[in-house]
Amino acid sequence: MKYTLYIAAIFFAFACNNKAGSDAIIAQVGDKVLYLAELQDIIPDDSSPEDSLMLAEKYVKDWIVDQVVVKKAEENLSEEQKNFEELIENYRKTLLTYSYEQELVRQQLDTNVTNEEIEKYYNDNIQNFELRDYIVKVKFCAIASDSKDLKQLKKLFYSSDPKDYLKWEALCIEKQASYYIDEDNWMLWDDLVKKIPIEVFDVESFLTRNKSVEVDKNGNTHLIAFLDYQLSGSRSPLSFERERIKAMIINKRKLDLIAKMKEDLYQQAVSNNEVENYLNKK
Repeated sequence: MKYTLYIAAIFFAFACNNKAGSDAIIAQVGDKVLYLAELQDIIPDDSSPEDSLMLAEKYVKDWIVDQVVVKKAEENLSEEQKNFEELIENYRKTLLTYSYEQELVRQQLDTNVTNEEIEKYYNDNIQNFELRDYIVKVKFCAIASDSKDLKQLKKLFYSSDPKDYLKWEALCIEKQASYYIDEDNWMLWDDLVKKIPIEVFDVESFLTRNKSVEVDKNGNTHLIAFLDYQLSGSRSPLSFERERIKAMIINKRKLDLIAKMKEDLYQQAVSNNEVENYLNKK
């Protein structure tokens, strides 16, 4: 395959503040031509001559490779294999439809979901909410094992007095001990073991037997208390599924909105005599 490059003179001129005309030919493969103007568009104005030359050389080579491959494909594929008109038209229609649907959704979709709607969806589809993992509600903290505050921290950590809870949290902050507590939200077991150095081989047995556990590792003492748990295979609690249900409700609204749009447009077109359905003609 024959192709022509006019690189040396043009690159030299390009490096010298773009003295060459923008219609100067940089490369050619068959009847496909690359002009200097296209190079000028991709090279930053503040590039040094060396950087300009490097960027230009890469761009030209990539362009030539693309043209050579396309030319080879043109020569070796049958006319049937090269007929992409239907494929292109279908792709165009898909893009147009998708863009229109997205704009419709952006303008009209109601994304506000009430607690009542979430609870109703949960109760109506409760058989579909089964846990595939263990989930827990926990509190934990970690402090240096040789800390003089460890004994006090343990006392506050295991206390059931609400005042001690506040003292425990304050002590963690004061001593810069890492800690976590969220009594309202569930955590996946797999996420928990990423946060604390605990190794458990039988999670179900461990959770049913332990309300709390201490782990000494890497010079730190980790205190973990399990406030609640749900086993894999059991009914997934509503509080754990709330955000997922909200997303499902919104997605159903989206699908319904698009379906209604299509039906409305169809009925409008029929009413305005814009379409003919000869299959239904009697």
